[in-house]
Amino acid sequence: MKLWKGDLSLPRPGQLAPGLAGLRRSRLRDDVVAGLTVAAVAIPSGLGMGELAGVDPVAGLYATAVPLIGYALFGSSRQVIVGPTGAIAAVTATSVATVASADDPARVAGTAAALAALSGVILVLFAVLRLAFMSEFLSRPVLLGYINGVAVLIMAGQLDKLLGITVESRRFVPQVWDTLLAVPRAHGWTVLFSLALIGVVVLLRVTAPKVPAVIVVVVLAGVVSAVFGLDRHGIEVVGEVSGGFPVPRLPGVSPEDVVQLVVPAFGLALLIFGDSMAIARTYADKHRYSISAARELVGLGAANIAAGLFQAIPIDASGSRTALNDTRRGASPLVGLIVAAAAVLVAAFATPLIEPLPTAALGVVIILATAELVTVKPILRLRQVNNVEMGLAVATFVAVLLLDVMGGLAVAVVLSLGLFVYWTARPHDAVLGSSDDVDGFHDVTAHEGLRPVPGLIVYRFDAPLYFANAPHMARRIRELLSEADDEVTWLMIDAEAMTYMDAKAVDTLRALYRELADQDVTLTMARVKAPIRRILENTGTAELLGQENFFPTVRSGVQAFRDRTGC
Repeated sequence: MKLWKGDLSLPRPGQLAPGLAGLRRSRLRDDVVAGLTVAAVAIPSGLGMGELAGVDPVAGLYATAVPLIGYALFGSSRQVIVGPTGAIAAVTATSVATVASADDPARVAGTAAALAALSGVILVLFAVLRLAFMSEFLSRPVLLGYINGVAVLIMAGQLDKLLGITVESRRFVPQVWDTLLAVPRAHGWTVLFSLALIGVVVLLRVTAPKVPAVIVVVVLAGVVSAVFGLDRHGIEVVGEVSGGFPVPRLPGVSPEDVVQLVVPAFGLALLIFGDSMAIARTYADKHRYSISAARELVGLGAANIAAGLFQAIPIDASGSRTALNDTRRGASPLVGLIVAAAAVLVAAFATPLIEPLPTAALGVVIILATAELVTVKPILRLRQVNNVEMGLAVATFVAVLLLDVMGGLAVAVVLSLGLFVYWTARPHDAVLGSSDDVDGFHDVTAHEGLRPVPGLIVYRFDAPLYFANAPHMARRIRELLSEADDEVTWLMIDAEAMTYMDAKAVDTLRALYRELADQDVTLTMARVKAPIRRILENTGTAELLGQENFFPTVRSGVQAFRDRTGC
């Protein structure tokens, strides 16, 4: 049962932390345990996301901590855990690279923080402008293809860490090609170490699936590196990490940089909102409470603004951390606040423990986190709907790989619009008929024995009528008249599915009326909804067709046809 009601209202002053409605004293222990468990996974994952975004790993820790406070104040979900994720980190790295050179780490960090703040501002503006409906913008096939493409893109980008090589290209095809060419130059100790870590993960998942493999990998890799000095054997480590408490500071970027970041920030905001709303709705439905789309916009916006002000990277809802929170029975923003506190303490006091961590371990952590995004079965199941749905998913997947994350996002948006236009420009339609043993009027092709009424065509058009499909409807009506076996004197349009009508549709109806009148065919309409009836009356179309030719039901229209024509 879907309980999300699509609430678009903005939070009123003083109305903070609505998610705390789920906080119960009886559940306090569960929330604390869930918070500590999620923190144990989120902290090393945050380091990996910082690395993936191309900034100091501590920025990933700050992104794991500070945004959770902003979301706790304004977000409406009781389960969602926000933080840096693979898809957003990859978009961040790509977007920042267009503005700042990797040779200037300080500028890269400032640009990433500015991107987070700008994305947050855009999300809040979406809420103010009541654009929360955009959470439904990306269709499921397109979203599935996009997420799978991003996952493969991210995992391919971690292969150089596992092999101990350097690959300059960041685009999928040349990156994979350069990686394959560089395999003969792979660093032997790094490869062996990476294989050992992967072996530990596989062993844990087979023998102890409840043990968090991410924590074991990070702790084991850090201890082994510190004890045996792996960096002396050529295995690359994180190195010096600038820790300390996160403090607010404006990102050091120029106005020109901000202008260049507007388009990437807009795309990032769409992606953050669409992805996060999908996760928030899933758990709201599961636990039978409602969420507010506008609150989610403000919560995500506040979280990203906070990330930008505290030198972090953009964030969104984390599917893996939210799932872990739910598994551990976390049910309030208290979980997120505990994660935030733990991440701040690590950043402030425990960064020396991070410095000997091999980058290969971070690569394994990123691959572990990202592998959960790969979902092939849902794409294959789209064939149960139709092949077009699966084709859209595959097309988006390929677009992400070939055009990178932002290009893939653009293709995803275009394909979503294209899907809407495709299905509404040539919608399903039907000729209705009846029989003695079936109640009412139905599609004559769907039920055996149904027959049209002689001399009358009852035509149902199953879509809103607008400029893209109005000419198609007119052509279909002409075809039906020309193919009719008997002489047709009435044509009745069943308008039940017409929830919208534009000026082109009105003009088409008026032209169709005149065309049918020249053939001595009366145009009538049944089941016209009140908003459509008002449009027809305001434009004089209802008067043109004749008020007597509008009927509340198909049955009453058919009876009027028989009474007036004697058929």
